[in-house]
Amino acid sequence: MQAKKEIVAGRLYIQTMYSAGMLPGMRPVERRGRQRAQTEAKRRINLVERIYHLVQLFELNFKHGRDLFVELSFREEPTRKEEDRALERFHRKMNRYFHSRGRVYRYILVRETHNRDGDVVRVHYHLICTGTGRRMQEVIAEAWDAGSVDVRSLRDSMNSFEDTCRYLLKERKGTHERAYRSSRNLKRPEEPLRRKVPESETGEVPPGVEPVRVEMNGSNPYGRYSIIVGQIVDPAAFGRYWAKAKMDKRRAAESANWKRYARQKKKMGNN
Repeated sequence: MQAKKEIVAGRLYIQTMYSAGMLPGMRPVERRGRQRAQTEAKRRINLVERIYHLVQLFELNFKHGRDLFVELSFREEPTRKEEDRALERFHRKMNRYFHSRGRVYRYILVRETHNRDGDVVRVHYHLICTGTGRRMQEVIAEAWDAGSVDVRSLRDSMNSFEDTCRYLLKERKGTHERAYRSSRNLKRPEEPLRRKVPESETGEVPPGVEPVRVEMNGSNPYGRYSIIVGQIVDPAAFGRYWAKAKMDKRRAAESANWKRYARQKKKMGNN
């Protein structure tokens, strides 16, 4: 049996699948081999999902060309308390501005202390936020009173925010430091669609999806895994697939419930 999980967030589609549990009649050496295969599969899947979790938030909350990529710099090296106070003032002013125009201020914030080459630099922040029009450069500059700002339009590459997200996550954080912060009002992805599928099933790209990353390990005799990341390019074709996948899961759950009920009824009859 394999554990299959599918995630949809805006244009982003992720499918992961790996051999789960043990097969009947396995010898101890085979069970150990399968356990190692499962551990490696989970490690690879967790790594990919960690990268693409931020991409999901981008897909659901921000738009290419409309929203903004901002760098907030400090005039002098601040203490952490000074950083926090400057950010509190900034977000308060931004919220006030957006509220006055009947808009919602959404953001993702990343703290950095190194440049692209890994050299230590003065602390600065990268901010992805909602845009409202041409005055945003002025609005952000007025809201950020601790130093300078660099405001640019948010761009995607090949219709994907993956490159931007990888750039934001390039710096390794300390043990107790979060990779990024975000406003509480961000839209969140729906619950993944989880199913149990036969051991013989292989990962396939669904209709309407253009793959951008495919990773499969079918050569391990003790278990397999597959990872598919793609972009939904034909919403109608994918919508039909997604509706059927949800229906299949619902029917499988109903069948499992009936079997459970039948076993319990039989057990009560025997008693």
